[in-house]
Formats: sequence, C-alpha cells, structure tokens
Amino acid sequence: MRARRRYASGLSLLCTAALIALVAPQAGAVLDAGRGYGRMGPANARTVAVNPATGADFEMPFVCGETWTGSSRSSHSPSRYTVDFNAPNDLGRPVVASAPGVVTRAVSLTTSYGRHVVIDHGNGYSSLYAHLNSIRTTVGTHLDQGDLVGYLGTTGNSTGPHLHFEERLNGAYFPPYFHRTTYDWGAQTSANCGDSPIVGDWNGGADDVGVHRATASAGEFWQLVGSSSRRIASGRSNYYALVGDWDGNGLDEVGYRAPGSTTIVRRAANGALSIITGFGLITDAPVTGDWNGDGTSEVGVYRSSDQTFRLRYPLGKVAVVHWGAPGERGVTGDWNGDGRTDLGTFDPATGQWTLRVRSGGSYVSRTVQYGGLGDLPAVGDWNGNGVSDLGVWRMRTAVFYKRVPSAPGSYVSRTTTYGARR
Repeated sequence: MRARRRYASGLSLLCTAALIALVAPQAGAVLDAGRGYGRMGPANARTVAVNPATGADFEMPFVCGETWTGSSRSSHSPSRYTVDFNAPNDLGRPVVASAPGVVTRAVSLTTSYGRHVVIDHGNGYSSLYAHLNSIRTTVGTHLDQGDLVGYLGTTGNSTGPHLHFEERLNGAYFPPYFHRTTYDWGAQTSANCGDSPIVGDWNGGADDVGVHRATASAGEFWQLVGSSSRRIASGRSNYYALVGDWDGNGLDEVGYRAPGSTTIVRRAANGALSIITGFGLITDAPVTGDWNGDGTSEVGVYRSSDQTFRLRYPLGKVAVVHWGAPGERGVTGDWNGDGRTDLGTFDPATGQWTLRVRSGGSYVSRTVQYGGLGDLPAVGDWNGNGVSDLGVWRMRTAVFYKRVPSAPGSYVSRTTTYGARR
C-alpha cells in the first residue's frame, strides 16, 4: 500500500555551503519583472548540461491535468533557468513534488525565497519550491512524485502569487525539463499522473497486486484479479491510497486520505464510505493494519519528523511506537504470522528493510536487503500462508518484485508486470 519515498548514492544532503548560497538573501536586491524580486542565489549561478532522458524524473510541480504558464528572463534570479509559474486563481493552489525524494529543507523566511522547500532526488539532483503560502511537509520526509509539498503563495521577496521553481544538479542549473522533455516555456498541462503500487487480497487466498492511478478527473484503483483488471474510481488524483479489510470478511477494500487533511475515508465493497476524522497530522503518511489481531484492519500514520508510528485501535485508543530513520518509509505487515500486524521501514536509497518483529512479550529488529534505488515497497502475503512477505514496485519498469519463500531460510523472486511505468 502506498506509504508514500534517503534516495541514494546521490542522496547526500545538500552541503552546507550550497544551502547557504541557496537560501541566503543578498545585498543589492532589485525589482524584477514576473512577480519576484531579490537576489535569491549566487550572483553568477553555475550551469550544466543535462540529458532529460537520463536525469531525474521531473514532472510539473502541480496536480495531474492542471494547466500552468511558466516564464523566466535573462535577469531572473538566481538563474534564467528558474521558472515562475502562474495560473488563474493560483493563490492557495496545491504544489506537489516534481520527482520522488527526501525533504532536506523546509524553511520560512521573510525575505528571499520566503516559505520554501528543497527536495533531494538522489544522484545530485534537487528541486526547490519557493514563495509558498504554507508548507505541508517536514525535513526527513520521503515524498513520492505528486505528494503535497505546500500551497502557492507570495511570501519572501515576491510581489504577487506565483511558484518559483528550480531544478538543480550538484547545485548547478540547467534548462528545466518535464516528462523527459525540455520545457518550451509558456502554458503546459501537468503530466504528474504516475501510478503507485497497492497490494491486497482482492478475491481470497494469496495477496494480489494493483496500482493507484492519478488522472485529471479522479483517482483510480486498479486491481489485478487473476488475469483481469478491475477498476474502482475513488478519491482524487493526488490522494494517499489505502488498502485494508475494513469489515473483517477476509477481503481487502480501498480507501484514501486527501493531501492537507487528517480525514481518512474507507470504502466498503458496496461503495459505502466511512470516515475517520482528525487523526494524526497533515504531514503524516497513513498506514493500515490489524493491530490487535481481531481480523479487521485499523488505520495509523507514520510521522517522518520524529520517526514514529501512531496506531489507532478500536474505540479510539492510540499507541505510539518509535521506529525508523529520516528518509525511510513506514511499512506494515505480519512478519511472524501471529495474526497481528507488525511495523517496519523501507529505505528507498538502499533497498534495506528494518522490521520490528514480535517475539514473545518483546520485539526484535530484523534487517533484510531487497530492492534498490527508487523502488517503492509493496508488502504482501504472496503464497497465502498468513505471513507477510516483502516486495517492491520498480517504477521505471512497472514491475512488482515479490520475495517468496521457497524453503526454510531461502527465497526466490517472482515478478508481475502491472501498471504504467514512470
């Protein structure tokens, strides 16, 4: 399920000097056209050549299907390659992650970039989102492409609402690109519409795979049932997708949480909706699991800012569990087959899982290496034996890799291609 993504060999935090250059206002600010003023970066910004086909997978920093107009100019600070985006009635509109990565900076300034966020995408690539009205993420959070960053505003050295957006490689600027194509400036429609993996038991037995698909009009759950696909339209394109057995009948249903909201919506098989309001913070990532072993799924959240799970039990009781490290994603599964869901984390930078396994009246930590840079976790009971197995969805190929037990202490990888690659 979508626990939304430390990216990599390149996922070092931006060096101190680069960060200072990135955000420090400089003397001699001058008024610029295009609703922005102030020197927001180095006076002579470095540039570099980048191949859009092999660089980070940047999409427009807006919700799937929205049309925005971007502009720049030779005097645009800190580089002519930075983009000022506008759309009708744009104040307060959602700004989303252009590519998967870890938040390395979420800062509120009264000058320069104002409220702004920096995301590290690995291999030296980063993006910056400036002049936000409000920030809706925290440092250390792994964001998937399309996850909420904040809302468009006019903070800092800005003379009107707009999003100041930057793409960088090792601190240097390059001609911006989206959807693997160099940006032609002017009006463009966001193709930030990628699939994300979901896993559940759709028809009884072993778990099955699926994807949550963003479209211009709605969110869609696509479930692979045998050799056929089943589509369920529910929620919107950039919502968090959830999967759980809400009624305890042994089959999984879907649900969602809107970005910027603490309300979780569960959808029954007949389409009826049940709502849990005011749970967690808007920056938390929702998770699901059977925390008490009663056969029914409950909800929870993973808070990246302090690496804690908050698990909601029946009757509203909440348990807090500290687990994980900055940049990791919270995952859940029954690691020992006792009927109760356990916790863990997955590091998309390294493919390392750190599982919290119940052992008697206490817990032990188990680490497993499975998957690699950029993969998304996909936990499922692949052979129907009641124990959750590990898996990943490789977004660039749309392939699920499932770690299936073959003998005591040994495993094989099985693959299923499903969804649209990105």
